[in-house]
Amino acid sequence: MEMFSAIYKGGRVIELLEDIELPKGLKVLVIVPKPDQDRVLHRQLLSRAEAVFAKLWDNEEDEVWNEYL
Repeated sequence: MEMFSAIYKGGRVIELLEDIELPKGLKVLVIVPKPDQDRVLHRQLLSRAEAVFAKLWDNEEDEVWNEYL
């Protein structure tokens, strides 16, 4: 999962703040925080992403790279 910042332009238009390449027709999930929840949601998403990455990176197969370095 990747997370990107965007601006709602009205109607059905959401503009990403950076250029990214995505395949046409890709389904995406849009999460719209309440104004007072923006920072809390951002911290929660980062925290959960860190947990996922820790599981991916903390494995025996990854130890080969540690030896290589």
